[in-house]
Amino acid sequence: MNRAALRCLALVLTLVGGLVHAESPAPLPDDSVYHLNSQWLDQDNKSISLASLAGKQQIVALIYTHCMHSCPTIVAVLQQIERQLPEDVLADTGFVLVSLTPGSDTPATLKTFAEKRQLSPTRWTLLTGDPQDVRALAMALNVRYKRSEDNEVAHSNVFTLLDAEGRIVFQETGDMAKVESTVKRIAAGR
Repeated sequence: MNRAALRCLALVLTLVGGLVHAESPAPLPDDSVYHLNSQWLDQDNKSISLASLAGKQQIVALIYTHCMHSCPTIVAVLQQIERQLPEDVLADTGFVLVSLTPGSDTPATLKTFAEKRQLSPTRWTLLTGDPQDVRALAMALNVRYKRSEDNEVAHSNVFTLLDAEGRIVFQETGDMAKVESTVKRIAAGR
């Protein structure tokens, strides 16, 4: 190969290397829950990692679709928050529901749940996964739960705001009386 061709090849490799380096994400902070190395299935049966949620703040709740107690309230609270967030904040916010009963909350079940509750597929991600991964995420978010033999789950009635890098910003109870103050906290944190 002649010198001109070698210089051209070196330039191309430098440019390609720069593009690859420029597009690689910044390392996550040590306290990011996105370090949990797990794969999940979303409501569209697509495999995703928690780290794929980085880049937007996320409001995360652990629920199960056949719950008749606190889960419908948590989802309703999150929907009310979604309605009240200013547009610029909403554009940078995702909503994530993680199933506490992955054995029965299949991707198809999650999709039906999302459609029934009119959860926007552009803003809402519903996840099911391995029970150990659910437990690890619950522990990272300080969400307590206990399954019973009848596939019911006693669990914390909370949701968590994560920043764009997966760090916990705050946690709040799923209570309609706290929607307005929660919206203010989310908007103020940007």
